Amino acid sequence: MFEGKHIQVGAGRYIQCHGALKRAGEEMVFFGKKAYLLYGDDVVKGKTSQVLEESLRESGITFQSEIFEGPSTEKSFGEVAARVRESGAEIVAGIGGGRIIDIAKAAGDMADASIFTIPTSAATCAAYAVLYVVYGEDGNVDHSGFLNHEISGVIVDMDLVVNDCPRRYFVSGIVDAMAKKPEFSFTMAHLKDEGMIATSEIATKIADFTYSKYMRDTRQALKDFDDGKDSMLIDDMVNMNIMLTGMVSDLSTGGKQLAVAHNFYDAVCCMYKDVRRKYLHGEIVAMALPLQLAVNGRPEAEIEELKAFLREVGIPVSIREAGVPQDGLEELITYVHRVTIPDDMELLEQIRDGFKYIM
Repeated sequence: MFEGKHIQVGAGRYIQCHGALKRAGEEMVFFGKKAYLLYGDDVVKGKTSQVLEESLRESGITFQSEIFEGPSTEKSFGEVAARVRESGAEIVAGIGGGRIIDIAKAAGDMADASIFTIPTSAATCAAYAVLYVVYGEDGNVDHSGFLNHEISGVIVDMDLVVNDCPRRYFVSGIVDAMAKKPEFSFTMAHLKDEGMIATSEIATKIADFTYSKYMRDTRQALKDFDDGKDSMLIDDMVNMNIMLTGMVSDLSTGGKQLAVAHNFYDAVCCMYKDVRRKYLHGEIVAMALPLQLAVNGRPEAEIEELKAFLREVGIPVSIREAGVPQDGLEELITYVHRVTIPDDMELLEQIRDGFKYIM
């Protein structure tokens, strides 16, 4: 049941095209005349600031900016929000990857400013999702926060997220987005009637569509990417990675998702920080997708088909090869179970058995 909860579905405006960054000023000016720009690092600023800041000037928007390389923690949110309030900014824009985008969303919400996200890769649905990930001061995932109002605008410049971004990030965004279908299927099976409201059913349909399209069309999309071809298929993949996958999170209320694959990612972040440093978020999530299918009770042929797909696009299908030691395996299994449904002992056995598909 909705129980009086408000529903937010992503962003008021979503702009995706070549040269989209040049339109930033004309999009932001609807929300104010003063902006606070958060760049994720020096590289991001070097790629984007000239075009972005000129666009703001042309629209009569004044701005302050900073490069912020701190973590996505409550402390960071508060510090940035204080500077936003002090600046008098009406708009906060996060430019970069998922970390800085989540910080911009949280800080902008705390400062009661309009929020714009400008991703520099196609590997994050954070640009569209109304939730943000909160890490503890120990570097481990703590919880998800939810915005009080939707993102005002998402600006996806294909010159940045495709033409000026490594193939690996494109792939990472695809396989991370693929997790939505099996994870959401698992969620619906466990929530049963409690979770099966209209918005959840629509989220399921979108996740089914994107998963099928990824399985069918990713190989051709990667060929187009490698050939430097500006194809509709690449455009679709970027849109699915960012907008449609973010929409699934929003429609399913995000926090109710029971996600074995993403919980595996959290476990790796906590237990094997050297492995976390070697791989992108989506790559680690994807390593556990065969496990998620196994826990869902999917046929072995389907699991092996997915493993073949992952191997083909460059994702490790063995966690041992990825650097996860076997001597801590039981602790890893227990961690994934504990943060999913800790009182379901049958699930613990399903997870333990399913690990054979990712060893």
